[in-house]
Formats: sequence, C-alpha cells, structure tokens
Amino acid sequence: MRKSSSNPSIDAPDTWRRDTPAWHRGYSTLSILQTAALVCAVGFLAVAVWDLTMEGFYFEVLGIRVSSWEAYKPFRNGVLCAALAIILRDRHAAAGDMSWDVLARWSRPIAAAVAIGSVLVALHFGIFAAGGADAYGYVSEAYLWASGRLVAADPLADVAPLLGPAAAPLGYRLATEPGFLAPIYPPGLPLLMAAAFSIAARPSAVYFVVPLLAGLTVWLTYVLARRVAEPRTALVASILLAFSPIFVFQSLEPMSDVPAAAWWTAAWVFAIGSSPWSPLASGLAVSAALLTRPNLAPLAIVLVPVVLRSGPYTRRLALFALGIIPSCLVIVALHEYLYGSLAESGYGHVAGLFAWNRFPVNLRRYLSWLVELQTPGILLAPAALVAGRVRHAFWMLAFSVGLLLCYVYYYTFDTWPFLRFLLPALPLLFILSSDVALRLLERLPGAIRGVAALLLCTLVPLWYTVKARELTVFGIQQGEHRYVAVGEEVGRTLEPNALFVAVIQSGSVRLYGNRPTIRWDFLDPRAFDATLETLTERGYVPYLLLEDWEEPRFRERFASASAYGHLDWPPRRIYGDPGTVRVYAPSDRARYSAGEPIATRRIISER
Repeated sequence: MRKSSSNPSIDAPDTWRRDTPAWHRGYSTLSILQTAALVCAVGFLAVAVWDLTMEGFYFEVLGIRVSSWEAYKPFRNGVLCAALAIILRDRHAAAGDMSWDVLARWSRPIAAAVAIGSVLVALHFGIFAAGGADAYGYVSEAYLWASGRLVAADPLADVAPLLGPAAAPLGYRLATEPGFLAPIYPPGLPLLMAAAFSIAARPSAVYFVVPLLAGLTVWLTYVLARRVAEPRTALVASILLAFSPIFVFQSLEPMSDVPAAAWWTAAWVFAIGSSPWSPLASGLAVSAALLTRPNLAPLAIVLVPVVLRSGPYTRRLALFALGIIPSCLVIVALHEYLYGSLAESGYGHVAGLFAWNRFPVNLRRYLSWLVELQTPGILLAPAALVAGRVRHAFWMLAFSVGLLLCYVYYYTFDTWPFLRFLLPALPLLFILSSDVALRLLERLPGAIRGVAALLLCTLVPLWYTVKARELTVFGIQQGEHRYVAVGEEVGRTLEPNALFVAVIQSGSVRLYGNRPTIRWDFLDPRAFDATLETLTERGYVPYLLLEDWEEPRFRERFASASAYGHLDWPPRRIYGDPGTVRVYAPSDRARYSAGEPIATRRIISER
C-alpha cells in the first residue's frame, strides 16, 4: 500500500487527474489553444499593420531570413487565427455571450476605430500636391477664397486676344470680366479648404480636409445604419465602406467626391432624426452637398418622404426647405457673376453636358465598375426590400438609382476612377447589402455565426485591399509629386520671363513655379509657329512642357503644321526614369540641327 506524501505539491497532479472531470481538463486545453490562437492573431495582424505603414521588413536570425513585404498575407493568417480563437471560445460561451452578441455590443467603438483608421490611411498615403485639373482647380480656388477673391488675375492679359481660351489653365476659364480667370469648380470643397487654411495659417492645411471627411463619412455610415438597422449591420457597412477601393482612392485625392458623400450621408442621418430641428440640419447638409456638386440637386426630392415620415409635416418640410435655400442663392449668384448665366457652368452650357445616346454605354460601365470594385455582393442591396428589416430601404435604393441617372447621360469615361461619381450612394448600398448578408448568417448555428461575421468583416476588406494594390491606389502619392518637383525646378532654374506651353501641368507650373502657362490643346496648329514668335516678341521665353503620354498627342496635333510638332531635339529638363516629363525649348531646335549639343538636366525629386 503506497503511502501518501506529506507534501501537497507532490500529490497535486495525481489528485487533479483523479478528482477533475474530463470535460474540465478538455476545457483547459481549449483555453490554452484559444489563447495561443489569439496571440498568433495579434502577432500576424501587427505584422500586417507594419507592412502597410512601413513597407515591410527584413532581417536575419542565425542565418535564417525573416521578412514580410505584402500586408495581405499576415493579415490573412491573422484572420484565420482569430477565427479559430472565436470558434474555440463560442463552444463554451453562455447564451447571449457568444461572439455574435459581443460584436453587436462592441460595434460602436470598433466603427469609431475604423473611422479613425480611415483618416490615418488617407493622411499616410494621401496626395499633398495640386496637379492636373481637379486637384489644382480645387486647391487654387481655395487660396482665392482665403484671399477674399472670386477670380484670379490673368498674367497673360496683354496677349489675351492672341491666345483666347488657351490662356486659362486646367480648372479655369476666361471670366466675363476681361483680364481675369474664373474657376470652373463648385465652391463647396474650396470653401472648406479655405477655412482650414485660414485656421491653421498653413497652405498644406487644405490637404487635410478630404481625409477628415473620409473618416466622418465612415462614422456617419455607422450612425445612419444604426438608426435604420441593427448594430452588426452598421458595423459591417462602415467597415466595407472604409476599405472600398474607390472610397480609399478618393480619400487620398484633394477632390470633391468624398466631401459630396459625407454631406449626403449627413443629410440622411438628420433626415431620419427625431429632433424637431433635424429637418433643418438635413436641409443644411443638402445645402453643403449642392455647393459641392450642384448637378445632384434632384436627389433632394428623394429625401422629402424620409423627412416627412412623421408630423408635423408642414413644419418639417418648411425647415428642410429653409436649410436648402442658402446653397441655391449662392449657386445662382456665383453662376451669374462668374459665367454670366445660371444655365452656364464652369464646364460649359448645361445643355451641352448631357446626351440621350450616352445612356447604354454609361449604364453598362458604371454597373460593371461597381461589381468589379465592390464584388458582386453589392448586388444584394435590392434584396433588402424583400428582407424588410432596414427602414427606408425603398428610398435608399431610389436615391442610389437617382444618383446613377444623374450621370448616365453625362460624358462617357472609360476608366474605373470615374466610379467616384457614385460615392454618395455607397454608404446606402453597403447598409442594404450588409443587412441582407447578415440576415443569411443568422440562419447558421449560433456557434459559428460569430466567426462567419468575422470572416465577412475581414475577408471582403482583404479582397478590397488586394484589389486596391492591383490598381496602384497606394502608389499614387509618389507619382503625383512630379507636379511639385517639375514646377519648383522650372521656377527656380529657368528664366523669370519663361512661359510654358502645357496641358496637364498648366496649373501646377503656375502654382509651384510661378510662371505663366498656355494650353496647347486650345491653340490652332496652323498658327502655332506664329503664336510662339509673337510671344517671343512680347518678351516671353516659350517652353514646351509635356508628359510621356502627351507627346504622341502633341505630335499628332502639330507635326503636320509645325516643325516643332516633331519634338525631334533634346529637352532642357527631364523628370523621371526613363522620363515622364520633358521640358523643350523651341529655340534649341535650330541649334541642335546645326550640330550644337543641347545639355539636358535631370530633375531630382527631393521626396
């Protein structure tokens, strides 16, 4: 007979095995596995965040290479480990304490974190440069508003009769008053940028507006969904919007698409509010949206039934209309002052902007882009009418269809970034489609609903992130910096009386180089040589500033009418490798033909 030891620590293992039920020992094992899976999940996700923000890492330990460069791989592994941890937890969780229930309780702080993350991503990868048409147009107009001016002085007013509309850079047109240039873009975003500039007293403050509004849009999507549906729907919709490739892409650009989405989402939030003053707040949000995108005025009609869902009807309608009136007055006054007529816009006469025959092509392209960039899951949105769980689902779909109709007759575009026009509908479509998807998940056993919701909240955003990387969304910052580098170089190193013939950089050279520009796409090819000669006689030193993709178009337009159209001599400046931007001096062509060498200086970006 074995004598028991007097030391409890020696007998403890045998006693535990003898007295502890098998199920409890198994539960402890599961707890250890759950903890290990959770630790691995945190580790993998931390690596994914590092890869995304710091562009990966590489080191060696005892000759073993350890590296990670692609964020989606550790993110995928982290999601799988988290899913395993949730499955193990839910096996023994009490009713009402499963991850499915926890997700609803934690939806608000998670959505807030996602909104903040959206701002941080936009600031990290965002474009802090004003180039091309849109970015230059909005930023330079903001500086005009901040200085108290509505129009810009034309630096080429002395040769205006010779140049005509070519004297206006991208984002501007000749004003009704001679000697001035009028911005073509609506004032909504520039006014916000001007306010940021005035408050911060820093020119770079204008670039913080869109990232902040991106985070606000994500949060407002959660708030709206929470009011019309349940917390899980609100969380999923806000996450999907934050990771949407087109939303992320536009959050990086100083353009009006994200602001328009923010104001329309705010209008929806206030439209369904219960406060007596909610209709006024909704009308003011619509007012801000119309100042940002006046062509979307018909969408305000869709909000009227939502605002009038409860009495007193007359008061609510009056307050809603009162909020919209300010933008209408401002738009009418600006159009009369800048363009001479309400029917005339910065883009031209309203009648010339739309055509019936564009409907089939535009409808097909917008719908295909919507599915390609948001997955076919977005097509679940109409099913919300049948599910019947989202309040105002019909009017949300009506708003989305109305937005589409605002653009299917507009100009035809052939690249996916123009899906940005539909951004104001994305929060609504994500709310509807997310609710339908969660309704399907509710049919699953309770033990796996939570992990299914986790996979929905992570795998779809993972796919969005991979898609965005394929579309080089996160790489546009470096490419857009060429506007700053080229503009500063020509302003610093070329003659003070230099004048640049350009198109895509016709605005940025003025902003960063403080040199006048003219647009070659508005010049008559037959008068091109005479125009350059006249400019030279007037004391200007003309240069041709062209990007790679512009050179074939320049040759096609001018080669048959001008020797300069061949671009058959070395440039004075070159930016990029092998060369994305070139600056030619027309006076060098004769020297080069005579055998004189032309020195080309490479522009080095300081970024």
